[in-house]
Amino acid sequence: MLLLALVMNACKSNQQDPVNDQRAILDSLAKTVQIAPVMVEDKAETIRLNGKIEPDESKLIKVYALASGKIQSVNVELGDFVQKGQVMAILKSTEVAGNSNDLAMASSNVAMAKKSMQTAKDLYEGKLATEQDYINARLNYNKALSELNKARQVASITGGSNATYTVRAPLNGYVIEKNITNNTAVRPDNNSNLFAVADLSRVWVIANVYEADMSKVHLGDQVKVNTLANPNEDYLGKIDKIYNVLDPSTRTMKVRISMDNHNNELKPEMFATVKVNGQPTTKNLTIPSQAIVMDNSRNYVVVKNKNGLEVKEIVLIKRMEGTAYISGLSAGDLVVINSPVFLYQSLTTQ
Repeated sequence: MLLLALVMNACKSNQQDPVNDQRAILDSLAKTVQIAPVMVEDKAETIRLNGKIEPDESKLIKVYALASGKIQSVNVELGDFVQKGQVMAILKSTEVAGNSNDLAMASSNVAMAKKSMQTAKDLYEGKLATEQDYINARLNYNKALSELNKARQVASITGGSNATYTVRAPLNGYVIEKNITNNTAVRPDNNSNLFAVADLSRVWVIANVYEADMSKVHLGDQVKVNTLANPNEDYLGKIDKIYNVLDPSTRTMKVRISMDNHNNELKPEMFATVKVNGQPTTKNLTIPSQAIVMDNSRNYVVVKNKNGLEVKEIVLIKRMEGTAYISGLSAGDLVVINSPVFLYQSLTTQ
C-alpha cells in the first residue's frame, strides 16, 4: 500500500510539471513583451473618394485660330513648356490675305476721298461748285474713314499679315492639348481648339461623392490625396468648392480641392484617391491592429496586468491604417503587440 501511494504521488507530480513549466515561461515572457496602451481618440468619419487631377480653369487657356486656312508649321509638341508670346504654329490663310487687302483698299479710299473733299471745298469757295457738292464729298470722306476703321479692327482681331496667321502662346505653361499637325485645314465652321495651354503650378482635384456620403462632406474639410504614381505620398488640401448638382449618369456629386503643384508631381488626368477627414463625432478606444487575434470569428487580445498575462475578448469596430477601433477594454489597459498569437494559444490551452 505504501509503494502504491508513492507511485501515485510520483505520477501526479509528473503530470503537473509541464503546466508549471509553461506558467514559468509565460511569467518570464510577461516581463519582456512589447505592450501598447489602449488610447481614447475622437472618432472622425473618414470617407474615401475617387477623383482625377485637372488643370485650374483660371490658369487654362484654349487656343483657337481666328482665321481659316492651312497649317504651314507646328513648332511645339504635347507636354512642351511654352513662354507667353512664343510662336506655336503658323497658318497660311486666304482670309488674312483678304483682310490685308481690305485694309490697303480702305487706306487708298480714304486718301482719294480726302483729295476729292479738298477739291470740292476749293470749288465751292471759288463759286464753281454748289454747297451740296461739298457736303457730298465730305460725307464720302467720312464713309471712307469708317471703312478704314472697320478694316483696322478686323485686322487687329484676327491678326496676321501677308496671308500669314501666327498662333502664339497666351501664357507661360504646358501644352496639355494639341489637335493639329502640318497641313491641317482650319475651316470657318471648325469650333475645336488648336491647343490648350495650362499653368500647372496649381491644379484641381475633382472627386466624386456618392449620395450616401453627401451629408458627411463639408466645405473646408481637410483631405489627403494619393496618386498611383506616388502612392506613399500624402498631398494635403481641403475642399474649397462643392458642386451641388448630381451627375445623372453616375449619381455622384463633385467636389473640388485646389492644390499647389510647384514640383509638377500632379499631372492632368492622373487618377487620385481622396480621403476626407470628417468632423469628430464620438470617442473610441483604439489599439494597434497587430495586437488582435481572431479565433472562431471572434477577436481577442492579450492584456498585461499586475497578475501577468490575460486573454480578453473585444469587439472590433473597424480597422484603419494600422489602428483598430474597439470596445471591451478600458483606456490605459496594456495590450501585447508582439507574438500575440503564440501567447494567446499558450494561455488558452493551459
